[in-house]
Amino acid sequence: MAIYKPTLNFLNTVKVETKYSKSYVQDPRDALFLSTVKDVEPTIITEAADLLELGFAASDVMYKKVADALAQGGIDTIIVYGVDVSADAVNLTPERIMEKYENEPAALNYSILILDVVNLENAKKWAAAFKPLVDSKHLFVQLDKVNNTLTDIEAFRAAYAAANITTFIADNDENIDNVDAITWARMRNRDLGSYIVHSTEVRGVRQPDFTKTEQVTMKNAGLNFISNPIRGKFHIQNGLANNGEPVELHLYKLWELWTLKERLTRLQIEIDKIPVNQSGFEMIEAVIKGVVFTAKDMGIAKAVDGDPFATETKTDSDGNTIRYLLGKVELQFPSDEDIRNSDFKFRYFHTLLDGVRHVDVAGYISQTGELVLTEGGSK
Repeated sequence: MAIYKPTLNFLNTVKVETKYSKSYVQDPRDALFLSTVKDVEPTIITEAADLLELGFAASDVMYKKVADALAQGGIDTIIVYGVDVSADAVNLTPERIMEKYENEPAALNYSILILDVVNLENAKKWAAAFKPLVDSKHLFVQLDKVNNTLTDIEAFRAAYAAANITTFIADNDENIDNVDAITWARMRNRDLGSYIVHSTEVRGVRQPDFTKTEQVTMKNAGLNFISNPIRGKFHIQNGLANNGEPVELHLYKLWELWTLKERLTRLQIEIDKIPVNQSGFEMIEAVIKGVVFTAKDMGIAKAVDGDPFATETKTDSDGNTIRYLLGKVELQFPSDEDIRNSDFKFRYFHTLLDGVRHVDVAGYISQTGELVLTEGGSK
């Protein structure tokens, strides 16, 4: 990294493949299927049968999840990784497994984890481990209504009401309808800017036997499930994370934060020294605005005449003119301590396409080149 001081960027964990790469970062919609019952090195597979060579059986939960995801089409590869929890049941907590996961080069930077954990008590452990990782990870949890009641599952969702945890309901204990894997697969086929989880056709599932009362209860509780078919088409209902917001809203946030990190890393690599003055501020500001303009081009950020930082003018029911600032970037002028530490402090926000929610991020770029967030999220 090279902000003010000619120091090496040796602590930055952002991977930059090439200066000219158009694919800036790992797509946050890519998922890693994590087995908690079998030790498996991170392996890329192209069909469910590949799992048999890794020691899985066709009856295993993971096999069914991968098979159901691939059945949705549009997916060339899936990465599978496994850590046998039973080998060290006391010490191999979800946090410890995540450490192993982060140390695997082939598994690093996957934002979505799809687990073979379907037991409510185990799901609680994983949810507790993932809740603090809101700026980097999203967890899909599937629970059935045979071993768990809808009341218990709703209590789980409410207890772990985080933006980065999503709860799905399967209507049997054989995990035939692996809706977490199916939803991920359908999300892979759409742009981040489209609200795609709420009503998207799914393939290769059997008819659920939810009653009308159960469906109404689950929908009102913000739980995700596959509906009874209408004209032969199944749909994923709700599409909400545990905090009640759309799943893709959090995935967009992950995309934005990773893209911001990657582009700031590129700037630090390509510019020998970024001065801690107005000129350096303008460099940082240009990078942040560039990310938001990319979001606008993806159909995510709202804009007026192509500008996501413009002021929108509306007239209310009483005829009054109201002006809304869609977005803004602020860089704090450095204190003496900031200059010594070579820290760039910043804050920015922008409005999403629906005009209601917005993204608000604050943090600083440290001397080690890392983007440290002090506040970040979609609201």
